[in-house]
Amino acid sequence: MLTLPQITKKSHRIALFALLILVSLFCVLATVYQYYYLLLLPVVVGVLLMAFFYTDRSLLLFGSLVPLSINFDDIGGGMGLTLPTEPLFILLFLFIVFRWLLKPEIDLQLLSHPISISILVYLLWLWTATLFSSMPLVSFKFVMARTWYIVLFYFTVVGLFKQFKNIHWFFKAFTVTTLGLVIFTLSKHAADGFIRSSSYGISWPFFPDHGMYAAAIAFAVFILVIYGFAGRHFGISLPFAPAIILLLAILIFGIVVSYTRATWLSLVAAMAVYVVLKMRIQFGWVLLALAGVLTYGIAQQDQIMYNLEANKQGSSDDIEGHVKSVSNVTTDPSNLERINRWKCASRMVSERPWFGFGPGTYVFQYSPFQKSDELTLISTFSGDLGDAHSEYFSAMSEAGYMGLLSWLGVVLTTLGVSFRVFYREEPGKVRYTLLMAMLGLITYYVHAFLNNYSQYDKIAVPLWAFTAVVTALDLYHRGAGSSAGTLEQGDVEQSQK
Repeated sequence: MLTLPQITKKSHRIALFALLILVSLFCVLATVYQYYYLLLLPVVVGVLLMAFFYTDRSLLLFGSLVPLSINFDDIGGGMGLTLPTEPLFILLFLFIVFRWLLKPEIDLQLLSHPISISILVYLLWLWTATLFSSMPLVSFKFVMARTWYIVLFYFTVVGLFKQFKNIHWFFKAFTVTTLGLVIFTLSKHAADGFIRSSSYGISWPFFPDHGMYAAAIAFAVFILVIYGFAGRHFGISLPFAPAIILLLAILIFGIVVSYTRATWLSLVAAMAVYVVLKMRIQFGWVLLALAGVLTYGIAQQDQIMYNLEANKQGSSDDIEGHVKSVSNVTTDPSNLERINRWKCASRMVSERPWFGFGPGTYVFQYSPFQKSDELTLISTFSGDLGDAHSEYFSAMSEAGYMGLLSWLGVVLTTLGVSFRVFYREEPGKVRYTLLMAMLGLITYYVHAFLNNYSQYDKIAVPLWAFTAVVTALDLYHRGAGSSAGTLEQGDVEQSQK
């Protein structure tokens, strides 16, 4: 006599077999009658079924494919879209909300974690600022998108990362797709001789500009660094190390010829943090040092500006010259325009210090705050062009001083927890996994001083997923896996279930 689980399993097999027959017949008929575009329908149906029945697994899969999603700048109404990932993320978000409504479950351990609290405060303030927005509909769309990325790739993914293997499945899949993107882009760029002028849109249709492209690559760099030099902790034998180093070299070369100075600086900063970790300097001292540098910069800003103005090196196709142009605020149009946008943001928050102009509104509101003597060759008065060129200035102008503080709260809390986990764990899988996530996040935290991309799925997915890794390691993998081949705490819990 068949048991209920056996009957259920058998019925699922029958349903699957029947579905395969129907799909096959559909494909044959579409081919016979030459309606070739209809051949995409079974693929769409398959993806939807996977998203519905295997929502959590689909989340990791679709998230890892983000680097290869196709970008569409304008689909109507001034809105952009990336396919197929963004519609799928919205669908997954609705499935997860629906599932939670049917069976409400709250992980109090996760919600009470410092990183989770900082993220919830950040989200709460964005929604509050939306109520006072100068453009409520724009702000609602912006914060809604920010919310579903955080719900999906932080709060949901943390649960998946209870299983240690899921972390590295995501890391590997994300790195593979990133490598595919870089190889594709380099093959196009090589035809132009890797010159700077062709780098700006060379990654199209996957990325709208070279800055976002380089920032996304940077997330994957330290994954390969750790796999290359600490692979034995993850079951990677020594003969594979040269291959990993070769792949790492491809990523680095992709960043170099992207001519994105912000990403170059971010990699240097991440390596500097690693040196700080190796010296076992506590996070409190790091914060104190940063506060000291900031205080000195404010006190000596006139002298610093004088020294910067002595640099006349502009951007060039020569990489050495392009590096020197980083500090040129006199003649380099890119640097001058950034300063123009930052000054606009400062004037905007002075006018609306509490709630700002509303999340996502900078691009529409900054133009009147420009001064004629600060305009550059690339300045514009068009109401829908340009952004703050800084995650920090953007948060300040769009959500007030509290918006800036809430974003800084997420950054500093994540770094503080990362430092704590690193010093707590012995050298092994947990510590090295922490380094993959932490150093990847630092590249964006530093890059974010000069650009803001967190509203795009290309950056939002790794940003919040890597943050979820830090939280998961702190909550579920304390002292687990100090040597290769050990069973992680999360895997034990899953096997018991």
